[in-house]
Amino acid sequence: MSGRRLGRALAAIAIVAAALGAASASAQTISDLTLDLQNLQARIAAGDKAAYASQAERISAVGAAIVAAKPEIWQSKRETDAAVIYLLSGGQPRDIVQLVESGAVPASEIPLMRGSLAYVLGNEAEAEKRLSGFDARRLPLRLAGPMAFAQSVIETGHDSAKAIELLDLARLLAPGTLVEEAALRREIMLEADQHNVARVALLARQYASRFGASVYAESFLQTLAGALAQTGAIDSAANFDKFHAFFAALAPDTRRGFLLGLARAAILSGQFEVAATAAAAALDGVAPDSVEAARGKLYQAMARILTPDYDAGVAELQSVAQARLDRHDQELLAAARGVATFMRESPASPAEPPPADTAAMANANPNDAVAQTIVLAEAALGRTAPLAAAAPKGSL
Repeated sequence: MSGRRLGRALAAIAIVAAALGAASASAQTISDLTLDLQNLQARIAAGDKAAYASQAERISAVGAAIVAAKPEIWQSKRETDAAVIYLLSGGQPRDIVQLVESGAVPASEIPLMRGSLAYVLGNEAEAEKRLSGFDARRLPLRLAGPMAFAQSVIETGHDSAKAIELLDLARLLAPGTLVEEAALRREIMLEADQHNVARVALLARQYASRFGASVYAESFLQTLAGALAQTGAIDSAANFDKFHAFFAALAPDTRRGFLLGLARAAILSGQFEVAATAAAAALDGVAPDSVEAARGKLYQAMARILTPDYDAGVAELQSVAQARLDRHDQELLAAARGVATFMRESPASPAEPPPADTAAMANANPNDAVAQTIVLAEAALGRTAPLAAAAPKGSL
C-alpha cells in the first residue's frame, strides 16, 4: 500500500473511531452518569483531591443530562432511581423539581422523588411521611445506602437508637463509599453525645483505618477532638486509654495534631487530667523547637497549674516558646501566666472557694482564649483552694 493510501486509510479509521466515541458518550444513560459520580465520590473518600476538585463539575453535568433527557427515558425505574441517587449525592433539587413537574415520571415513582426532595430541602415532616415506608434493604444496592443514610438523618431527632441502626445499615450497604464515610462520621458523633465511650472508640478506629486519608478527614478529626472533650466521652485517663487503637491507626502527624486538639479542647472544658495526658502523648518524640512542642508544653502546663502539680506547671509555662504559637495560643499563654500569678498571690479561702461560673463557661466564645481560661481557672480554684492557700507568694 502506498504512503498516500495508508494515510487515507488511517484518516478514515480515525473518523470512524471519533464517531463511535461520540455515539458512546451520547448513549450514556442517567444511570451510567450517576454511577460515574458515585465512583468519583468513592475516590474522594479515599483521599483523591483531584476527584474532589472535579465533583461540582460532574454533578452539574449529570443535572444537565437529567434536564435534557427525553421523556421516554423515565419509563425505566433504573433511570428514575438514578435521578434520586443524583439528588442524594449532592445534586441540585431544582433539576428534580423540574423533572417531577414535567409529568414524565410514572406516578409510582413520585413518592420516592418527592420524599427525597423534602429531605434535601430540610422539610423533615414531609420527608418522614414519604420515606418512612421504604425499606432500604429492598432497594437497588446503589440507592440503598444513600436512602438508609437519609432515613437516619430524619430519625435522629425522634429516635436516636433507630438513627444509629440505620447508619449501621448504610455502612453495610455502601462499603468503601462516601456514604459509608459520612455514616461513620455521623454515628461517631451521635454515640459521643450519648457517652457510649467503647462504641465511639471502636468507630473512631474504624474511621481512621478506612478513611484516614479522606478529603474530609482533617476537618472531621478536628471536630471530633473537641467533641470528645466537650461531651465527656474522654473525661479521664482511663477513658483516654480506650482510644489507644484509634490513635495508633492515625498517621503520626495526624495523631499528633489530633492529640494537641484534644488537649486544648480538654483545657477549655475543664478536663485537666485528660489535657495533661493528651499533651504528654503529643509531646512524645516531637522536635524540641517545633510548633507542636510549644503547643504541647502550653497545654500540659495549663493542666498542671490547675492541679496539685502547680509548681511544675509554672516552670513549664516559663519555658514555652511564645514565638512558636499562633495568635490564639499566645493569648492562651498570656492568660495562663496571669492565672498562675493570681493563684499564687491571691489564694482563695479553703472554707469559701469561689463558685464555678458554669453559665459563663457555657456561653463563652471558644475562640476567646483569655475569657475561657479565666473562667476555667475560677472553676478550678474551688478544687485547688488548699493548694493555693499553701503556695508561697511571688509571681512568674
